[in-house]
Amino acid sequence: MFFYQFNDWERDDCFCELFEKTLNSGGFEKVLSVNFAPLVSNLCERAGIPYISWVYDSPVHIRNIEPMKNSCNTIYFFDRGQALAYQSKGIRALYLPLAVDTDLWGQAVRTGKRIPQIEISMVGSLYQTEYSSVTAPLDGYLKGYLEGLVNGQLKVYGGYLIPDLVTDELLGRIHAAYRDACGGFRINREELEFLLASEVTRRERYIALALLSSYFSVSVYTDQKDENLRNVRFCGYADYETEMPKIFAASKINLNCSLKTIRSGIPLRILDIAGCGGFVLSNYQIELEEYFEIGKECEVYQDLEDLLLKTEFYLKHASLRSQIAQAGLERVKRDFTFAERIRVLLHRGG
Repeated sequence: MFFYQFNDWERDDCFCELFEKTLNSGGFEKVLSVNFAPLVSNLCERAGIPYISWVYDSPVHIRNIEPMKNSCNTIYFFDRGQALAYQSKGIRALYLPLAVDTDLWGQAVRTGKRIPQIEISMVGSLYQTEYSSVTAPLDGYLKGYLEGLVNGQLKVYGGYLIPDLVTDELLGRIHAAYRDACGGFRINREELEFLLASEVTRRERYIALALLSSYFSVSVYTDQKDENLRNVRFCGYADYETEMPKIFAASKINLNCSLKTIRSGIPLRILDIAGCGGFVLSNYQIELEEYFEIGKECEVYQDLEDLLLKTEFYLKHASLRSQIAQAGLERVKRDFTFAERIRVLLHRGG
């Protein structure tokens, strides 16, 4: 086991010196990391040691993807759509869903003080973005195009439109507008796509919370707060290991609104909710339907009107809610174990 806190994923001489000494101390067959670390890949490439990484971020926040093309790499993505996108760039990208430790979460739920029952909860960021400031220098056409793109993606569930609509022509016009208005500022394709996806997610979460809190009790666990959501109860940050499992178990409905860069995959939040015995109500994701029986092991909404209707329905049907939550727990116990995932990583990877 080697632990290190990076200041910069792509440049850290201290890390390189320490990790290279560790590799040279001998006997390592493979290196495995959570998320892809470019410096680890470069050192493994030099040492001739297979490097396996399992990415749970979406997107991968690195500027230079060249280290991802190293021959030592086997990179697993939890999102099949993301894996395919990287394959198209010549990267050995494979697909492997995430996992959950139901024993660990069960112990966390039972340990310590129980929390009172919650009607509807959401654990996660409100995604405050720089969208307004980034689009401010643009002309009316470009602002309208980006606004149409954001609103179009907001209405589409189960599909990710943004990469196909961010064209070279669009980027060229944006850079020209920046050059005229503010000198040398530039935004690359990946940064623009992430900004737009984050803005879509921000709007969906805001509208969902505003809508639901007009009729029901809604609690949000985040270190952010939006004063415009007057009916929402903001509860502050929830510790991932100790508080979050209790919230999931105590909530009648656990809301998941996925970050839009997750093209098809099952976010970790869904698996964690199910692994705590909580009831999941999520936006539609293609892979969710592949691994779970919708309406029997979890529930999805197809648009915001559907979200309101299903929330009202399930709040009135506690027994059905409990059956679905229990079935979801049994599903992740069977099909999303760390033992099976690590077996795949170590025996198929590298």
